[in-house]
Amino acid sequence: MSGVRNITVPWVPLDEFDWSFARTGPLPWNLTVWSIIAVFTALPIWTTVELTFWVFYTFERWRGIYFWSVLGTTWGVTIHAVGFVLKFCVPEANWVLSTVLSEIGWVAEVCGFSIVLWSRLHLVIPSGTRILRYVLAMIIIDEVVFGVPTIVFQFLISNPATHDAYIQHMEIMERIQIMAFSVQETVISAIYVWGTLQLLKLSLNSKAKNTLAFLIIVQVLVVLADVLVIVLDYLEYYTLKAVLHSFVYAFKLQVEFVVLNEFKHIARGGITGAGQSFGLEGVADGFSLFNNSPLDMPKGSHSPSPSPVHNNSGVTVVASARGSPSSRTTGSDVSRAQNEHREEPDAFELQYLGRYGRAV
Repeated sequence: MSGVRNITVPWVPLDEFDWSFARTGPLPWNLTVWSIIAVFTALPIWTTVELTFWVFYTFERWRGIYFWSVLGTTWGVTIHAVGFVLKFCVPEANWVLSTVLSEIGWVAEVCGFSIVLWSRLHLVIPSGTRILRYVLAMIIIDEVVFGVPTIVFQFLISNPATHDAYIQHMEIMERIQIMAFSVQETVISAIYVWGTLQLLKLSLNSKAKNTLAFLIIVQVLVVLADVLVIVLDYLEYYTLKAVLHSFVYAFKLQVEFVVLNEFKHIARGGITGAGQSFGLEGVADGFSLFNNSPLDMPKGSHSPSPSPVHNNSGVTVVASARGSPSSRTTGSDVSRAQNEHREEPDAFELQYLGRYGRAV
């Protein structure tokens, strides 16, 4: 066939394989290495397809910071994986194209996921508080201080003409940025756990307590995933770390939907138990949850046409038309009793549904 030619790459045993930045040129052949690359590239790509459908199904209104950050991080996973496949496995691929793709994906993953975590903090931290502004400022500053130099050095070592001159600088910068961004995500997760513990103090509902405890465990798993990436990076398994990086963030996004699903159950069942739901009046040790949130609505409003509620995520919330018992005609006492139990959503339910649409 015309236009097709074979490219021969050397075979290297697994115990002699160079995973570091020092390796240049086509990736040497080793069945185990190429199988790892294939598996941990295919999984994030499939996760992107799956999560894209879930995002558009879950969110009733396709706008807001949370929606776009989840969607951007989802696609950043695939772009990052494709960029590194071109760099490692396609010798004739233009190094500028592969580096641009991998770095765009990297920014979407790292910065995008931090924005996802920051947006979710609004569930457990009152809107408008200083801590939310400090976290957002931290994300922006870290991206400028650590992200920009990392991208510059990536381009310099990807260029064969400047690779040797800047490889030592890249090794130092790589270890600094991986630690910095992991600490950033850990701090945001710790704040989320703290806010969740405030909800636990208010809860008399054993099921809600179990759910909130489960969410804390999930956050610990996310932190452990970062530890895996850091260990590989500091052991100079850069190629392996680069391949696993997309998979780790795909895993984090899957966990994010688990968190949203669990919050849906809390919103439906209430926090305090005993027939009550958590609303505007929840206070624990002087910490008033959602008291200043623009999402809060007084419970028990029975106007025939509920007014919309606007929030700072760009989502307009209209209370579901559940109505009062008198507004429905039922065929049995059981249905009437069920309708009596289904009143308009409380403030916490609006807090969840207003920001994140329908549940998964």
